[in-house]
Amino acid sequence: MVGLSDHLRPKRPSDQYPPWRNGSVDGYLLTRVLMDGGSSLNLIYSDTVRKMGIDLSRIKPSNTTFKGVIPGVEVRCSGTVTLEVVFGSPDNFRGEDLIFDIVPFRNGYHALLGRTTFARFNVVPHYAYLKLNMPGPKGVITVNGNTERSLRTEEHIAALATDVQAAKRHRKPSLPSRR
Repeated sequence: MVGLSDHLRPKRPSDQYPPWRNGSVDGYLLTRVLMDGGSSLNLIYSDTVRKMGIDLSRIKPSNTTFKGVIPGVEVRCSGTVTLEVVFGSPDNFRGEDLIFDIVPFRNGYHALLGRTTFARFNVVPHYAYLKLNMPGPKGVITVNGNTERSLRTEEHIAALATDVQAAKRHRKPSLPSRR
């Protein structure tokens, strides 16, 4: 996971952009973004969309269904949205418009960026060091992750998955109808 900032909040004007900030999604700095080179999906969670205040007219319908995102649960995508993703600093940055599937469940992340993002930005990941390198107009752009934040997020996600599984076990099975 590569954390992109301390909070979900609007990006400040570039003249106030601190040098250690190194990414945004649609102008928002996100704390918990999973860069998953094993997934072909770019996901954003409905809670994140709501907090970002994304205009609902930007969301397009989708019939996509996911299996395996939450163990044992099939999830239907609630739409897609195109958002600008930017990496770098004001003097050396890259931006691309990416299509995100919106998923209607809670997660410890704000978004998940998959192989399509890696390909569009020509990202070289260094998972052991929680770093991403990509070419920029003025040299290499490096995005640094945060080990402590990554571990806390993974613990939170494990607890959410446990809650989902427990709720599934406690549901009463439906009885067959008699005719």
